[in-house]
Amino acid sequence: FRQFCKNLVFHKNFEVAILICIIINCITIALERPAIQPGSLERRILDRSSNFFSFVFLVEMLLKVTVLGLVFGKESYCRSLWNIMSGFLVVTSGVDIAILLVTPGKRSSLGILYIPHVLRPLRMVERTPKLRLTVEALLRSVKPMGNIIVICGLFFFFYSILGMQLFKGKFYHCVGGNVTTITNKSDCLSANYSWVLKEYNFDNLIQAIISVFVMYSMDGWVNLMYDGLDAVGVDQQPVADYNLWMLLYFISFILMSFILLDMFIGVMVETFHKCQLEQRKANDPESEQQNETEELTYFHHYSPLRLKIHSICTNKALEYFMSAVILLSVLMMGAEHYENPGYIKELLDWVFYILTIVLVFEILLKFIAFGFMRFLKIGWNVLDIVVVLVSVISIILTELKVSVKILINPSIFRVVRILRLTKVLKSTKIKVLLRSIVKTLSQAGNIGLLSMFFFFIYAALGVELFGKLECSPDFPCLGLHRHTNFENFGVALLTLYKVSTGDNWNGILKDTMRECRSDNRGCSSYPSWVSPIFFASFVITVQFVLVNLVVSAVIQGLEDSTQVKLQFMYQYKLEKS
Repeated sequence: FRQFCKNLVFHKNFEVAILICIIINCITIALERPAIQPGSLERRILDRSSNFFSFVFLVEMLLKVTVLGLVFGKESYCRSLWNIMSGFLVVTSGVDIAILLVTPGKRSSLGILYIPHVLRPLRMVERTPKLRLTVEALLRSVKPMGNIIVICGLFFFFYSILGMQLFKGKFYHCVGGNVTTITNKSDCLSANYSWVLKEYNFDNLIQAIISVFVMYSMDGWVNLMYDGLDAVGVDQQPVADYNLWMLLYFISFILMSFILLDMFIGVMVETFHKCQLEQRKANDPESEQQNETEELTYFHHYSPLRLKIHSICTNKALEYFMSAVILLSVLMMGAEHYENPGYIKELLDWVFYILTIVLVFEILLKFIAFGFMRFLKIGWNVLDIVVVLVSVISIILTELKVSVKILINPSIFRVVRILRLTKVLKSTKIKVLLRSIVKTLSQAGNIGLLSMFFFFIYAALGVELFGKLECSPDFPCLGLHRHTNFENFGVALLTLYKVSTGDNWNGILKDTMRECRSDNRGCSSYPSWVSPIFFASFVITVQFVLVNLVVSAVIQGLEDSTQVKLQFMYQYKLEKS
């Protein structure tokens, strides 16, 4: 029986079937939203599909436990962290289904058990080898980063404690009609106004840490600084620029934040590089160098005239001359403006004609120097031909004045002129950089795919947590509105994308932490402390970690490309000598 289960579990079609189930389950998770009415057809379909996939994953887990064993053995089920995560998701799903069967319709009261459902897309990572290696390298890089994490933690703790000592109880203000005569809390309450605490304050350690993290993310720190400058005292109405000495606290924090952020990024990039090098085998560049050596010996049989043309086309002087001509052309294009005088338009047209002739002449020389097929092997050369052809077509259509007979206005072709700037990118050093970027697209693509999984998980989780939040004129929001909310999965993705760019994410955090109205409508059904954890973990993961990992992949690719190029040039010079 175990042998049968082993053949089934390790069969290719079994993996494909489970992968299809995970993808469909991700789609059903994305369709979840609070607006679905209980008892509706959509609600029943989503609930039954969730139960079905929970059953499928339970069967998969039982089969793997039967084959591998649960605990004992080197390859047992619990020896793998991925299996432990999958088992945890299956168990929580089973507990959630059991509670629903015992107490129908009570999921909202124990909805915390539903949250692990949104982690099911992580199982896609387990079944994608390259993505799995990226995640494992990222996890292994956490341990070497322990020192910098401790330093950042101490830095946060120090400024949180210092902020409590400076501003504890001082971030209250009076909200009402005319508050110009209000000086303290007693005056505010006697005028039937509200004595309100600002959303970000330093009244306790938790609030202070949240405020410090908001400043560390560089979003909204200016408003916090102004609140600190205006603070007068406990139960005192703020006064504009009351204590300018508090600038020292905020400015020193921001300066130290820049240093610590750069240290964090540097250590993270370095450790991630080391973990990646431990996982992958070094690529043998000999074949690439051999091909390049063959490419550099193809012209030995040329005639003297063709060799002369080849030496001209491979000379740096021609490259610099064409770059200067292109830059001059672009500057002339920049001189064009609305309601051009006639002489400027005529001058620009003549410059365009002359430059087109120069480009055509350059391409003809390179055809002779490199050969037609060899010239077309390089994508940059194909782009040059396209630009020249479009320029020639634009001149012909403009001079013949056939715009009445065709649907396309010939002036549209003038826009293609800007593509001439790509010729500047053909310099050797820039080519090395671009080549490294192209080579790292695979690794950067894995990181981008991992980012998509995180966006998916946080979007689904945000709909579950904050989908019921409402904004109205009498209950306004600071960051959420009709284009930025968590009412459905699509808008939640857009909201998280704005958060990842640092666009007013602290205002969205304020809205998710606000107090409920008296009728208890438009509120989150989860504790207020969930919101800071949700947004802080997302900002750290996406804005500080994943984005910088893309930078690290590009840097590593640039270093590899430069080393291969230097080794090749050294070997070629030895062979030539």
